[in-house]
Amino acid sequence: MKRRFIVPFAALAVFFITACSSDYNSLIRESENRFNKGEFLEAARTLLPQVNTADKNQLLFMMEAGLMLHAGGEYEKSTTVLTGAAKLVEEMPIRVTQQAAALLLNERSTNYRGEDHERVLVHMYLGLNRLMMKDGEGARVDFKKTNDYLRELVQKGGRAYKQNIMAKYLTGIAFEITADADNDESDREFAYIEYKQIQSLSRNLPMVYFDLQRVARAMNDAEDFRQWVGISGTNHLRNIPKGGGEFVLVFQSGQGAVKVSRGPLMSDRTMANGIRVAMNGLRGQQALAASAIMISLNKAENPIPKFQKRGSRVQYCEIIVNDQKYGRSFMLENIEDTAVKNLEEDYTRIVGQAAAGIVTKVAVAVVAGIATRKAMEQNQRLGPWAGLAGALVGAGTGAALISQIKPDLRCWHSLPANLQMGRMYLPPGEHLLTINLIDRSGGVVNTVERKVTIESGKRNFFNLRTLF
Repeated sequence: MKRRFIVPFAALAVFFITACSSDYNSLIRESENRFNKGEFLEAARTLLPQVNTADKNQLLFMMEAGLMLHAGGEYEKSTTVLTGAAKLVEEMPIRVTQQAAALLLNERSTNYRGEDHERVLVHMYLGLNRLMMKDGEGARVDFKKTNDYLRELVQKGGRAYKQNIMAKYLTGIAFEITADADNDESDREFAYIEYKQIQSLSRNLPMVYFDLQRVARAMNDAEDFRQWVGISGTNHLRNIPKGGGEFVLVFQSGQGAVKVSRGPLMSDRTMANGIRVAMNGLRGQQALAASAIMISLNKAENPIPKFQKRGSRVQYCEIIVNDQKYGRSFMLENIEDTAVKNLEEDYTRIVGQAAAGIVTKVAVAVVAGIATRKAMEQNQRLGPWAGLAGALVGAGTGAALISQIKPDLRCWHSLPANLQMGRMYLPPGEHLLTINLIDRSGGVVNTVERKVTIESGKRNFFNLRTLF
């Protein structure tokens, strides 16, 4: 008889130990608060002990610390941390639909493997770090990995993942840098192909026509040059000052979306329909316990989270140099939209399998709880306490299981809402740079002023991160 009680009580212990395990959102709270105050490097330092500790959240800590160091201008240290994150990502294969559904009920206790867009952005930020350190060759390698990974997502995961225009644009810049350094026309042609693809993907980016005209001229392709002038209606090369250098603004705006609960399991119509279909497939003892199973499910939380936008007040940057307006930034990658869209696509694809898995797991627990309760109630040695003990164990088994049907809310918190870029040529020398952050109504949210030095014939990068 003793043997009968060991399994249920052991199961309860496992459930409650898992339920009480450290929550990632709590672990990162101090660092996130510092980051949101603009204390980027201080925020990163609070995470460094976790970065070097191999546990289920290590990838997340690496991504957070790496991006915080990047925002604080510590590009070399950021590269070291994000290189470690990239290695972890490469060790974890892309999770296809069936794997996602199978892992659903115990993901909070597994190693965090990263959402698709997060895994893509690890390499993109590595490449951006290298650009900031003027390492065009290294940047080219990382941006190529970014684009290769996007293709792999489509091939293996079946996702209709759109191309990351920011990554493609930075790829073009990196190849131009190496082309200029080595006088390599094949690299220049590769950059030209990237810009042409961007133009076909997004025809509302005025600066890409400037790039196409400039590279076509550098390749001595007069026919293509005339074509791009005709399409855009402007010869942008006339605006390049004599002996000028290029100014590239990388603007990371706002706060990215974070995961939140969808709420009660049965409040979502799609999930509720999937649960009912799965319930119809129950047989034997599980079918007899259907009412108890449904009562348990009505108390459960939907285990598939959703992304909730935090957004950005800034629509674009207005770039003023020495009191003269030179241009503006354009959004190239909407990270929060990508996060929301991808998780909703996943939800649609795995909700049926998830519902079936939930019903099966709850059914097994309920039937086991009922059997345990009966066994305890029949235990004569417990005397008058048998009924109470049986009821407690039966209810406890169900409650412990339901407490574990919860969403995994772990995600990369320090990401921006979107990525923007502005490119222009400025006269060589020192300039007063004024960046007006413009909201949707055209008002100035804030203004950033810096002195910048432009070198003739060189590309000069300026990285700006805002949290509003």
